[in-house]
Amino acid sequence: MNILEERVDKKSEKYLQNKVINDKKLQRYIVDNIGLSYDEKIEFSKCKPYINRIIPDVKIVKQKEILALVECKGAKINVTDYVRGIGQLYQYEKFAKENILEKNSKEHYSKNFYTLYIYPSEVTKNNDFNIANFKYPDSTKILQVNLENFITREFNETQKDKFSNTGENLIAISEYYFRDNRIFELYIVIKYLKKNFSNRKESLNRQDLESNHLKKFNTPNNNNWRNAFISLSGLGFISKKNLLTEAGKDISNYNYPQFCSLIYYSYIKPYVDELLPIILDKPNISLNEVSEIIKTRNGDKDVLFLTESGNRYLSSWLGIFRDDFGFINYEPRNKNRTINYDPKDMKESELIDNIKKYTKGTRYLATDIT
Repeated sequence: MNILEERVDKKSEKYLQNKVINDKKLQRYIVDNIGLSYDEKIEFSKCKPYINRIIPDVKIVKQKEILALVECKGAKINVTDYVRGIGQLYQYEKFAKENILEKNSKEHYSKNFYTLYIYPSEVTKNNDFNIANFKYPDSTKILQVNLENFITREFNETQKDKFSNTGENLIAISEYYFRDNRIFELYIVIKYLKKNFSNRKESLNRQDLESNHLKKFNTPNNNNWRNAFISLSGLGFISKKNLLTEAGKDISNYNYPQFCSLIYYSYIKPYVDELLPIILDKPNISLNEVSEIIKTRNGDKDVLFLTESGNRYLSSWLGIFRDDFGFINYEPRNKNRTINYDPKDMKESELIDNIKKYTKGTRYLATDIT
């Protein structure tokens, strides 16, 4: 971390701008999300004024070809600033359409030019406004950065659909979707893609992967691999081609306990913090009671990916708590639960040791993928 990063609030716009301009790993993830391969000829730089003294936050250029103009926002954004950012994107699109450049510039716009709206992924769970319900320029890709690890995902139409109903009666506490899968099932997909399709460029047929490849692992959700692909896409680990992204390739080098630890600290901790203390306090509580407690805590509103769909999400989360992390243990269709450990305030090394001790996932991890 450089001196500027130490002084600037991590949730601020300035912090993210600095990371986009200077962090090579984040740049690699951004370039991957616009369908290009990163190389040293691609440059991220601050912009000079365009007409009307409009200054985009970042310009992405390769050998005088402008690939994208970028608008960055921080995590602490309100609806006015968010809409102002969309307005900026429309101006950037106009620049490209009318070949408007910085003064004395010799650059030109790519025929595959993008306007990029880049901000922390946690903005998705801002319950004061719903980012899925705005209109964006045709050239815009929304890229969301996880501030824990800087893995970047496109907030695409699938993600918009998942979050489109948050509002008056439904709130979000996390920006990530999990349902009807164990974490080891996500890990299996990543490792299988790495081993068998790491050099592939063409799209993979998901249904073929499920039927002819993944079902051989005979996991608890063996008929629901579709949700694994939805979750992995939402995490930024696989592309719309069902191939590993650059971030997915990086993550594929993790062993299973390390992968679980990453998922815990960077993605599912808000769900764990909401649900697990209830179970620790009353291990044998019914899921209906759990649901009511959570909704009462949250202003009598349902919580996205937690209390919806009856108790299916809650049941899925308890399965993750038992089978992946080993926080708890219980027999199928039995609410008599025992507590193994509480991850709160644990160091990462302690969490990994407990995962190794209690997980039930390793039995499904065949040697031909790990």
